Amino acid sequence: MRLAASFALTTLCACAGAYTNGDSSVNPPDAGGIGLVDAGDQDAGADAGVDAGPDAGCVAANLTGLLAVDSCPGPQSQSATASVTVSDPAHGCAVSISLTTSTVACTGVASHGTLNAFDGTCQGLPGYTCTAASLPGTLHCTYVGSCPIQICSGSTCP
Repeated sequence: MRLAASFALTTLCACAGAYTNGDSSVNPPDAGGIGLVDAGDQDAGADAGVDAGPDAGCVAANLTGLLAVDSCPGPQSQSATASVTVSDPAHGCAVSISLTTSTVACTGVASHGTLNAFDGTCQGLPGYTCTAASLPGTLHCTYVGSCPIQICSGSTCP
């Protein structure tokens, strides 16, 4: 009877981790465990790196009467007046550029915050993709070759 009681007590102690450290050939010793602490409302801190800068969004704009010089091939290669419309971020930062001396219309999206960098295409120039570091600014259009469309912010184009 003592053997059965001793066996039952040993089994109970081995199975109940609170009574032993859980050490066995199947179950190594418990590390003791440390609870995780919530960071609360703290920022990610300096280890998250430098802020990425004004990379997202755009600034809504409706610019008309801008001087422009379109140097892309075709009849539109001349001085022009441009209109630039940039929708707000809630409407996708859509960009529409039109030139008064041409049927070319450029469409795309703006990014880089206040710079309103442009990425899109110009209809009338099949296959051309156009980018600009900012609007107003110079659209660099490429296909087989490349050509600029300069949209000026002042009264004269440089």
